Amino acid sequence: AAPEVAVWKERLDEVPVEVVVFDFDDVCTPSHREFVSSTVDAIRPGLVDVVGELRERGCTVVLLSNEFDRAWLSSIDGMPTFDHVFVGSDNGISKPDRRAFQRVLLVAGCAPNACLVVDDDEINLSSARSIGCRVVLFDPADVEASWHSVLTACARA
Repeated sequence: AAPEVAVWKERLDEVPVEVVVFDFDDVCTPSHREFVSSTVDAIRPGLVDVVGELRERGCTVVLLSNEFDRAWLSSIDGMPTFDHVFVGSDNGISKPDRRAFQRVLLVAGCAPNACLVVDDDEINLSSARSIGCRVVLFDPADVEASWHSVLTACARA
């Protein structure tokens, strides 16, 4: 890459993350397969601690999912509170449509390069990346490393 492109990318990376967007299924909660195959908690281990750490760092924490019941969300024991909850079925704009991510940015008042999207689906991450968001691919098979990646991406200088 040209030197000026490398400098531009480096400067973008210097912008602190202000908003962290979590996918619901397979990130905040175990997958259906995990529920069926074992006895697991309703929320992903480590989620509460990570959300707490992000809040301490001054981040806005957002939930973005294509479809779920809001009443059910509030009934999940131990689920952290999110600053904003976006459900694609509310307005017919679902991931991976980039407008789903743009809606989050608009409501949260955040520039794309100050937004981190955490999802287990590379197609959704590709869409978020296409509008300038930072991304972390969440690996349900390695939850600890995934949470570490989220916190590292949100490290403040």
